[in-house]
Amino acid sequence: MDPGSELTEFHRFLGEKLSHGDTVISPEEALDEWRLQNGNGAEAEDDDFEAIQEAAALYKAGDRGVTYEEFDREFRKRHGLPPPQ
Repeated sequence: MDPGSELTEFHRFLGEKLSHGDTVISPEEALDEWRLQNGNGAEAEDDDFEAIQEAAALYKAGDRGVTYEEFDREFRKRHGLPPPQ
């Protein structure tokens, strides 16, 4: 399906969800449901699995990523949030 048609169908899907009162799910949950109903769920799961494998390989190679404190500081800076109290 071309991207324009896919966006139109996704928009329609969201409209139907909202018109039936399904407003308690998050945008991510709506997208997951859309993917499962439209055959994109397996592809997303493959991507997730690949990302987990890559992270595990980096960890085994000694890459420990960033500390929570580093992440928190950068996240707050990027989003203009005050430091924790």
